[in-house]
Amino acid sequence: MERPEWNYNYTEMEKVECEPYCSENHHAQKISRDHELVDINRKPMHTHIANQCCFKHENLPFEYFCIDHDVLSCKECLAESHRSCHKVVSVDAVSKGAKQSQSFIDALELVGELVETTHTIVIDRESFIENFEKEANSVKNAIRELKKEAISHIESLEKSLLSDLDLKKDKIMQKSKTTIIEAEDINMVPRSKHFFFAHAYTQDLTDLKKKITGMTGQSTNATIKLTPERLQETIQSIGSIELNEVPSALTPCEKPKNLPQFVHKSDFIIKDDHSVNGITVNDNDEVLIVDGRRTGGILVYDNNDIFKYRIDTKYRPWDIAFISSINEAVVTSHHDDFLQFVDFKEKSISRTVTVEGIHQGGVAVSNENIFVGTRGNIKILDLQGKFIRLIEAHHRKLTWFITLDKTGNIYYTDREVLSCIRSDGTEVYTYSAPDDDTLWQLAVDNNGYVYVCVDSKGIYRLKPDGTFLDVVESYEESLSYTAICFNNACTKMVLYRCSSFSVFEQK
Repeated sequence: MERPEWNYNYTEMEKVECEPYCSENHHAQKISRDHELVDINRKPMHTHIANQCCFKHENLPFEYFCIDHDVLSCKECLAESHRSCHKVVSVDAVSKGAKQSQSFIDALELVGELVETTHTIVIDRESFIENFEKEANSVKNAIRELKKEAISHIESLEKSLLSDLDLKKDKIMQKSKTTIIEAEDINMVPRSKHFFFAHAYTQDLTDLKKKITGMTGQSTNATIKLTPERLQETIQSIGSIELNEVPSALTPCEKPKNLPQFVHKSDFIIKDDHSVNGITVNDNDEVLIVDGRRTGGILVYDNNDIFKYRIDTKYRPWDIAFISSINEAVVTSHHDDFLQFVDFKEKSISRTVTVEGIHQGGVAVSNENIFVGTRGNIKILDLQGKFIRLIEAHHRKLTWFITLDKTGNIYYTDREVLSCIRSDGTEVYTYSAPDDDTLWQLAVDNNGYVYVCVDSKGIYRLKPDGTFLDVVESYEESLSYTAICFNNACTKMVLYRCSSFSVFEQK
């Protein structure tokens, strides 16, 4: 028997079958009787997302989950990449109660959004095809009308040419007929009177000769013909088809998410007189606080809001950002154009870098760059503080607080306006408080919502598109919040006002 062609796929078993021999056998088995047979040419080419095996190590099953790296691991992966990880648990252990976990709920919501989005895409493209077909037919009709106009115009040109032909023909014909008449008039003298004329009218004959000589000299022969235009050269086109592609208004379907609500947990007060502008957290969710007094320093509190230690700065600090890859922080200065690098291992300022115009400028950090604010610009440095390029900030004012989101967008305030720009400087949106209140520090959560300290109002929350959403926390007793930060999971919010820190936790 000839070898059959493998051309069908059973989706439930990810198994390829030939038709008809193997499929008949497959349907004969009770366990596979209800499975769906699909033409292999229609089988999706993407990876089966439900696969529970490691592709790197010959399909070994995922047996472990590394909490430190948030990844599944087989035995080989565990030995190769996670020996030093302290938080590795079995998949069975971590799977208990998974259906009630927020991650599972979020995944289900995401699947629902993706299904709805694909359905929307199909409807949108089908509608586009129908409308585009109508537009194409409309263009065909327009071409036919253009053809009629061209033919009508050519017929008009034909009529003009024929009229011109008649005029020129009549002119030449009339001229020749006049010559004939004049010649015949001269020829009308009878022969019997020729002798009489020859002797009595010698002078008249001389004049007549001159006249006839003139007639012969002025006589012309004319030809007439058409000099056609080369239509292929003169009429290069009767129009052109213009195809203009613009982005559609189609957007991914996103179901309304339950916005995080924060409840007040506790307060802690910094002793003595402190002036705080910038706060952030490190990888361990320890809070790093800029002490902006003249002496200057960085205060470190653990994730239980208990004071650990203080690091003195060389210059009065303004804002701070944490560099995860090297366990250092970078601090801008209040009055001086120095960028200070904080070494937490040595608990000291390891080095300073001069950056013109950065005093009272904000600072933020990505995996590869440092972003510092100056008047009218945001300077981009490498992680050693070396200048790379700058982005022009809008409104030409001092960018005094900066933060980044997970996509790399840059957010900054300049007292009056909150701006969101892309890394190339393209503006995404701007926001101003209704009463032109001063805007202080800002933060972005993991869902793209922006939180900004608004003087005398509270903590405003903006949607990812930059429109106002709500007031997360209002001011009391006219004490304004000036600094804000989240922990890494964005489940804890720390606010500062007047030597006091307020800690809020997500419900």
